[in-house]
Amino acid sequence: MQSFRWTAALLAAAALLGVNTAYSEEATHKRSASKQAAAKAAPKSTIGVVTISPAIRQVVFANPPLNLIVPETLSSLNQVVKDLGKDDRVKIVIFTSDVPGFFFNHFDMSEFPNFLNQAGANAKPLWVELVSNLSSAPFISIAAIHGRTQGGGDELALAFDLRYASREKAVFGQPEVGIGLFPGGGSTDHLARLIGRDRALEVLVSSDDYSAELAEKYGWITRALPDAQLDGFVSKLAHRLATFDKQALVATKKQINAAAFPREAELLSSYGEFAKSLSWPGLQQRMPIWGQIYQEFGPAKVEANLGFYIGEGNRRFGSSR
Repeated sequence: MQSFRWTAALLAAAALLGVNTAYSEEATHKRSASKQAAAKAAPKSTIGVVTISPAIRQVVFANPPLNLIVPETLSSLNQVVKDLGKDDRVKIVIFTSDVPGFFFNHFDMSEFPNFLNQAGANAKPLWVELVSNLSSAPFISIAAIHGRTQGGGDELALAFDLRYASREKAVFGQPEVGIGLFPGGGSTDHLARLIGRDRALEVLVSSDDYSAELAEKYGWITRALPDAQLDGFVSKLAHRLATFDKQALVATKKQINAAAFPREAELLSSYGEFAKSLSWPGLQQRMPIWGQIYQEFGPAKVEANLGFYIGEGNRRFGSSR
């Protein structure tokens, strides 16, 4: 019964999202061309893995131009996490982006029906399985964040063990409440623990952009560094930790997670609330406004200043009533 309710909610939302089928005519043409190319060859994965050393791997996400998370991202990333977890040599995994301006961005909302079909073990939502697998992975996960990470992308970043961000280029945000959705990818569970009740509530209900400097002050990220120093810092840390005993690293991570990481039951509850929110009237009423804004300003400009446009959309919505 629960699965049926989630299905109905997701399909109802997908029917409303003419805005996301397009982020722009350019995006539409790109998807069409991609589908035609797929008939000739298997599409390139959005997830790549680079071997830095036997103990250090780098996972690179690339889905230009906006680095939206698509279903293939989740399935490929989940498989990579499982595979790396089986390699006894791997101690450190660095997560990066290959698209300027963006780390992991939010979900591609036009793909919601396809996200729905993704299930892990015991029919568990694949998203929840991925986050759980990251928390229990026998390695230390480190995010090197040079661009924007918002929505589901930020919730994924929150599941990594350590988050280092560019002081000049990294921006964080959870836009869901501002567009009429429940932020159900784990941000409510993680942020309340990391930055406290008041600040978590501010971040989530304001749906605004937060600089790396403020995110560091709040405790949202591990540390903010000058952009030119970020990769060198992460590399030096990774190589330092790679010389440590793996059992000691993993046992320490496990004990800290037992005290501070959300339980899987909490993540499932949040995911369920998100799925129900896809049929909330507030989302349905605002969708035409978001569509107008994307068409008027273009996807690149909107995504690069999402907090501002969330406010602008709600201002327009209020004016139209």
